[in-house]
Amino acid sequence: MTIDGLTLHFAVNELNEALTGCKVDKVHQPRPDTVVLSLRAPGKNLRLLVGAGAADSRMHLTEHKYQNPKKPPMFCMFLRKYISGAKVAEISQIGLERIVNISLEAKDELGLPRRLTLVCELMGKYSNVILVGEDGNIMDSLRHVTKALSRVRTVMPQVAYEQPQSSKLNLLNISRETLAEMLIKRGDAKTKAYLCKVLQGVSGHTAEEILCRYMPAGYEAQPKEAERLSDAILKFVDTLQTPQPTMYMRGSLPFFFSSVPYRTHAGCDSQSFPTANALLDAYYHRVREAAAVRQKRTRLQKQTRKQVTKLSQILKKQHDTLEKAKKAEKFKRYGDIITANIYRISPGMNVLDAEDYTTGETVSIPLDPRLSPAANAQKNYQKYNKRKAGQEITMKRMRKNQSEIAFLESVQISLDTSDTIEELKEIEYELSKAGVLPPRAAKHKATENPSKPMEFKSSDGIAFFAGKNNRQNDMLTMKTASPDDIWLHTQQIPGAHVLIKAPLESVPDQTLLEAAAVAAALSKAKGSQKVPVDYAPRKNVRKPNGSKPGMVVYEGYSTVIVDPDAELLARLRVR
Repeated sequence: MTIDGLTLHFAVNELNEALTGCKVDKVHQPRPDTVVLSLRAPGKNLRLLVGAGAADSRMHLTEHKYQNPKKPPMFCMFLRKYISGAKVAEISQIGLERIVNISLEAKDELGLPRRLTLVCELMGKYSNVILVGEDGNIMDSLRHVTKALSRVRTVMPQVAYEQPQSSKLNLLNISRETLAEMLIKRGDAKTKAYLCKVLQGVSGHTAEEILCRYMPAGYEAQPKEAERLSDAILKFVDTLQTPQPTMYMRGSLPFFFSSVPYRTHAGCDSQSFPTANALLDAYYHRVREAAAVRQKRTRLQKQTRKQVTKLSQILKKQHDTLEKAKKAEKFKRYGDIITANIYRISPGMNVLDAEDYTTGETVSIPLDPRLSPAANAQKNYQKYNKRKAGQEITMKRMRKNQSEIAFLESVQISLDTSDTIEELKEIEYELSKAGVLPPRAAKHKATENPSKPMEFKSSDGIAFFAGKNNRQNDMLTMKTASPDDIWLHTQQIPGAHVLIKAPLESVPDQTLLEAAAVAAALSKAKGSQKVPVDYAPRKNVRKPNGSKPGMVVYEGYSTVIVDPDAELLARLRVR
């Protein structure tokens, strides 16, 4: 979501008050479309972020740190040359348009004062950051726009800066008469689209909000529409006199923000902020973090699936090899039959027809005419010994592959339940240690504190926990749990370790069933029904030496059959 003109209005007012008089200390460009200015003044140390991305253009103070590239981009170096040490004289918005001018008092190469303007155009895919000199010419810009790219205007060094033209009216200072006159001219145009077209700062969401306040039951054209709608718009403007920056969320993810609470989103979870800058910083940080989580999760899921597919193919070949190895007894029997009938074999014979002493049937045994009867028997014994040894090696490798696949399937469950970059880094580290990823792929160290497992509270008020990844599973089971706590896990199905922090005799059946349903929902069988979940005292669970993360063995357990319940999981989870 790009910033709208109304929210930008309040953010700029806050910026002008906070940053006027500050000096530009450092300039960074952490991303190709993002500039961060570090500003200082006595008692102040602030960072201003200007984002010119197509989907997240915005401008606000930020408390979050951004990783900078090893080599600064050219535009970053240019800004460092001309505005480092410059003093912020004023920050102003052009009406309610998404254009902000930062006036800077700088000095030229000779130390003489000069006035520069950093123009921040925050208009979606047309966003740009432009440094304009005293003569009104562009010194340089984040994006160069040639005549071939745009017929409207050119944005190139040494070209006169032209502000984007707009015929829209400023929502905050328009009169009722002008507003009514404008609405009379609407004609057949859709009301929502028309409001966005003629009023500065009015996005589609804001137009919907105005119409909702005008007619809560649903908009319909009315007599004297222009006057009545004008009054509704001006009443909405009145509410802006006391801004209440608000962010709206679906679950834990934000999807919208506004300067005042919007009735159109009254049923959604929301969070209020003391300032528009705090709102914007929180919103875009969470959105950026969520995007980073999705990207990393998708990459790890792809790599994990690829490895599972590879190991499954190898396992199938090993099954085929094992089936062939199981026929090894035939060659031992052939050797015994040849030895028992060695007196019947003449030189040059290709086949020996003899009775199989185990079945009583006549079998035809191929012979090598170049070998003696004893050598033919020995050849069959060698085939038997070779296949028997191969059978043991294959079974050992199969057990290892099955263990690897089980580990990777547990990782796939962990990837589905991880919500943060730190949790994904732990999984990335697991995969790196397991050899699925190269060692340099994960920088997360085993000595770092693990992220916290999911916490739940049952209907009976008893706390229980579930690991989000194998490292959490190990910590929860082997470190956090007391000997008599109840440990739960899906039977022979990869999934999360679940721990009820209470002994079995004090846990009601309802709590046990709810914890089992959560364990089933956090397993590979989450889409199934009637899933067996084992439970036992923690003291009955142990981790074999050398086993992979999250792998344990247990004894003295009981089993309960439950249906996975994602809704129950969400309802009982403590956020």
